[in-house]
Amino acid sequence: MQNFPDFQFPKNNLSIKTIFTIIIVVILLVLVFSSFYFVGPAEVGIVKRFGKIIGMYDPGIHWKIPLIDQVIKIDVSAIRRLEIGFRTITLGPPPQYRDVKEESLLLTKDGKIVDLDFVVQYQITDAVSYLSNVKGEEKLLRDLAQASMRQIVGGYEFDEILTVSKEEIQNNVKTLLQNLLNNNNFGVKIVNVQLQDVVPPEPVQPAFQDVINAKSEKDKLILEAQAYYNQIVPEAEGQAAKIIAEAEAYMDQQIERAKGDAQRFKALLERYKNSPSLIRTKLYLEAMEMVLPKTKIIIIDDPKGSMKIYSFPSELFTSTITLQEGDKK
Repeated sequence: MQNFPDFQFPKNNLSIKTIFTIIIVVILLVLVFSSFYFVGPAEVGIVKRFGKIIGMYDPGIHWKIPLIDQVIKIDVSAIRRLEIGFRTITLGPPPQYRDVKEESLLLTKDGKIVDLDFVVQYQITDAVSYLSNVKGEEKLLRDLAQASMRQIVGGYEFDEILTVSKEEIQNNVKTLLQNLLNNNNFGVKIVNVQLQDVVPPEPVQPAFQDVINAKSEKDKLILEAQAYYNQIVPEAEGQAAKIIAEAEAYMDQQIERAKGDAQRFKALLERYKNSPSLIRTKLYLEAMEMVLPKTKIIIIDDPKGSMKIYSFPSELFTSTITLQEGDKK
């Protein structure tokens, strides 16, 4: 057999004292480095000692007691988002959501149920009050937001919520929720409340769609009638104005003619006073000039007992009939 030289492990020249010293130094280094913490530009640092808040610190490097003090950093510039009635599963694209019916079904003023999802955007303005008073953080805010929405929606009818009152509801919920947070000193500011899907519950959606279609048809007919009205009324008003203008013109014409006739009559009256017989004859002849052209047959009694019949304008005398005295009636 081949003989191998004896193998021996190198002897450890470190004494127990040296090892203990190294351990102490490592612990001290860990304690020193853990004694400092950094607060970011948009953050505030809250220091808790034995569960009690002892201070709030601005951005920068600060010191704390290692293993005793707890530092909580809060971003006070971030706009946080609270989803009620639904949850975002993935942002996509396309985004995917999950309904939470126990949060979204609300009772309206007229006793109907509406399926309403909404989003609350908020910002932490007082980090100390937020950590001290908001227990469960998001759950408490969610409960307050739901309570505010249920109270406001209960004051509106179903049709109002789906149509004309959305913006008003958003503003009212924001005001009510902010008052609740301020009264409890939660250190939270409500930035915005936005309604998302506002629809009837699924079982009645087909019937509700029929109602919407009927209302749309009604609105369409109203608009068509209004358009017809806008077309016809101006035409009628123009026609009426034309008739009135013609009537006024005719009135003015008749008035002027009457004035002229009156002036002529006055002048004729003066002449009649001077020559009554001449004026009577003249008036008679003028009347005959007006009457005779319109007459086809003229019968004139002769003093001798004969009747002359004239037919105008073709013949002056058509026939002459002589009546005996005994035949006159």
